[in-house]
Amino acid sequence: MDAEWFGSPVDDWLRHVLEIHFHPERGSRYWIERASELGIAVLSDIKGLEDLTAFGPMDEQALACRPVEDFIPKCFFSEKKHFILGDTAGTTGNPKTTAYRDDEFYLTFVEYFGYVAEVLKFPKGVNWLWIGPGGPHIIGKAARMLPPRMGSMDAFSVDFDPRWIKKMVPGSLGWERYFQHIEDQGLHILNTQEIGVIFSTPPVIERFARKMGTGLRHGIKGVHYGGLSLDPGLYKTLKSELYPNAVHIAGYGNTLFGVCLEVEPDQQGSLKYFSPGPRLILRIVPMGNPDEDEKTQHKRLEQVVQYEERGQVVFHRLDESFLILNMFERDCAGRIPPSKAAMGLGLNLDGISDPAPPLDFQKGREIPQGLY
Repeated sequence: MDAEWFGSPVDDWLRHVLEIHFHPERGSRYWIERASELGIAVLSDIKGLEDLTAFGPMDEQALACRPVEDFIPKCFFSEKKHFILGDTAGTTGNPKTTAYRDDEFYLTFVEYFGYVAEVLKFPKGVNWLWIGPGGPHIIGKAARMLPPRMGSMDAFSVDFDPRWIKKMVPGSLGWERYFQHIEDQGLHILNTQEIGVIFSTPPVIERFARKMGTGLRHGIKGVHYGGLSLDPGLYKTLKSELYPNAVHIAGYGNTLFGVCLEVEPDQQGSLKYFSPGPRLILRIVPMGNPDEDEKTQHKRLEQVVQYEERGQVVFHRLDESFLILNMFERDCAGRIPPSKAAMGLGLNLDGISDPAPPLDFQKGREIPQGLY
């Protein structure tokens, strides 16, 4: 991948994407309707990222209830064989559906990882073990493509259904029996195959480490984390004690926007993530509360916290195939400027630090996450 793409001018890319999605005959039905409803003359009114607040917060229920074709520009309808679908896990409501054109998918989830992994000297040519959902969640589809990008064969895998396990109380008998089923399969693979890389969620990676013998753990040369936020304290333990011989790469992302990666180890133990190029914009706005109305939420969109302050994550996904504007994420995080290492990779946009679920406003505790 050419690092120059990551540094492409954001406003130029934004205008290119808007011209596709808001074309009156060839654009995407949802966004044409939304602009008409709000009275926005997009190509004249929207001149830069700061103007996108005019659209207000993204209607999450539209992604859950409307046909996926409503968000895909009509000019791509003849190319449906090149589209990859994905659903969210449904943690915050009904699962939401999105689509990626296959070249965008590869760039977003696979080539970006390979680009960073080569800089960090992640192992090549070794066997991978993927423990997680095979579908319809996008992470499982990416997991099939990552090993070949790193010179390896298709990953050994253990499939589990995050929607089912989310119905169980963490630590309950049913929850433990389900995980034991996952654990038995994974340990069999680890004990019979030469596994060099493990890719899964942080709690799964930790639980497997505590079941594996020292020889197996010390034989792991690469660990990739996704699917759930990663606690900095746990990350330190995983790197220094549980998998001490591995190169570790943490990822922050989701089905709807893609993935941001850790591009260098942080000496203070903080987790810092940067997005790939002008297609994904992350903003940190002041925290609100779950009961606020759309008008109040709209006002928060117009504010950005200072560097090193924490707030709620909001993103724009600016792909030719699919557009998402002003999407409020569940997580809170710190706002950080691009680091020297990030800029060396062509990543010139703001990043985020230590994303984590917010406190449950009713109970004053973090929202439980489970295994995925």
